[in-house]
This record gives sequence, structure tokens and C-alpha cells, in this order.
Amino acid sequence: MRKSDRAVGYVGYVSSFELALRIEGLRSHTVSCYVRDAKRLGEHCGWPLVQELRSSDVRSYLEVLGKTVVPKTVTEAQLGLRRFFKFLVAEGEITSDPSREVPLVRFRVDPQPTYTPDEVSILLAACNRSTSTGVRDYALVTVLFDSGVRVGELVSMGIPDWDTRTVLVDGKTGVRTIPLGDSALLATHRYVRRWGITDGNLWRGKKGPLTTSGVLQMVRRLCGRADVEDKGVHAFRRAAAAHMKRLGMNGSDILQVMGWKDVTMLRRYTAAVADELAQAAHLRFSPSDSLGGS
Repeated sequence: MRKSDRAVGYVGYVSSFELALRIEGLRSHTVSCYVRDAKRLGEHCGWPLVQELRSSDVRSYLEVLGKTVVPKTVTEAQLGLRRFFKFLVAEGEITSDPSREVPLVRFRVDPQPTYTPDEVSILLAACNRSTSTGVRDYALVTVLFDSGVRVGELVSMGIPDWDTRTVLVDGKTGVRTIPLGDSALLATHRYVRRWGITDGNLWRGKKGPLTTSGVLQMVRRLCGRADVEDKGVHAFRRAAAAHMKRLGMNGSDILQVMGWKDVTMLRRYTAAVADELAQAAHLRFSPSDSLGGS
């Protein structure tokens, strides 16, 4: 079989794999990454028949990839290839997954910037609630810290359901329901009353609905006034996860609120305060203290 014919055959499997991922409901970025690595593996190996692929081929591809990207990206590529081979096994095209024989590349999670509870309090105090803009900014920061929503989800919000104390968002993981605490609910109710908002987009600026860029600029200006380091809007999401954990919230409940499927992201987002959380937990569950001695 000519190389060009083998390439067409291999890409055909990848196209079917892509369709299966989209039907499964994976987000577009994840699908494109998985498909990209499946294609690159085939190209690296000279477009073989999928039945000919071995663990040595996977290792060779990952070794080459590792020379140009960080270990985290190599691990993500491995996960994508595992999904590809899992698909081929399910389709009956191969009998076993050669990528399973290659251990996942380990990498260190670098702590990402996050706002401390004190910094959030300072930012809230810097909002001049005698003005309409200050009332909005106070509500927006309160909701960001209370719910940990992504900025794309934030700007998708409509009017909350005041009875169920929830609000619908649409973003990276699709449509989901976000709970709001007392402070966030009250601040939001005060904001919509002050701005006269009855329907449509929740967050508004002088010229219409706030965009993600508008939120970024608003946070940057607020940080400047409060003399707090601007760590970005996403730092509120990390801060929310860390504080939920700090307050003793169950891990599975945090995953549900944050829209995560497993604990990987929770560990990554709380890495910056891991020592603090571990020390606080040890104070509560000290083995020696439980003996009751002096």
C-alpha cells in the first residue's frame, strides 16, 4: 500500500474519532487537541496501519514532542492518545491499547496567583457603593469570589432566580447552574435594583452588556485603586476554590460548584495554599492531641 493511501486510511480513523468525541460532548478545544495528537502520531510513524502501532511508537512520538513542549503538554498528549486507542478498541479495529504500556509523564504543578481573603476584602472596600458603578463592581467581585465562575460564564449570566438562589451560566463546560450565597445574592439584588435591570444580560456597562474584556479592565482598575496586585480575573476562581477548601467544604461539592469532573483541577487551584490547608487540617486532626495528654 502506498504511503499516501495509508495516510488517507489513518486520517479516516482520526475523523471517526473526532466525530465520536463531539457526539460525546467534549468541548471543541479538547477535541481539537486530541485529534491533533492522533494525527501527529500517525505522521511521526509514517502513516502506519493502526493495527501496526506499538508502545515503542508512542514512546518515540512522546520523546520527540517532549523536546519542544513542557511536561504538562506531553501528559495531555498521552491522555489524548489513550482516548484514541480506546476508541479503536471499542470499534474493534485493535485488540489492545499500546499507549497503556507507557507511564504518564509526571510534572510539578506550579502554584498559580490567587487573591487572599484579605485582598478580596480590600477590593470590596475600594468599591464606592454610593455610585452605580461602585454598586456593580461590589456585586461583581462578590459573585466572582462566592461562585468561582469563569469570566466567560460571568458575562453569560442573566437575572438570578431569587427563590432558588441560583443563576444559569453558559461557558467552557456548557450550561450549568451556579448557587449564590447570602452576600452574593444581596449584593446582586442591590445592583439590579440600582441599575433597573429586569431582563437580559445581568452585568452591564455604560454602553451595554459587559464583555470579558470589560470585566478584565474593571478588575484592573479596581486593583489599582485598592493598591492590590492585579492577578487577573481567573485568580478569583482559584481564590474561591481555595477558600471553599479552607472552610472545610467537601471536595465533591467543590467540584460540582466549580464545574469540574475530577480532583485534578482542584489540586492545581489549591496548590498555592496547600501548606496552609495541610497545617490547618493537622491542627484539627492531630494524632497526638487526640490522645488527650499534656
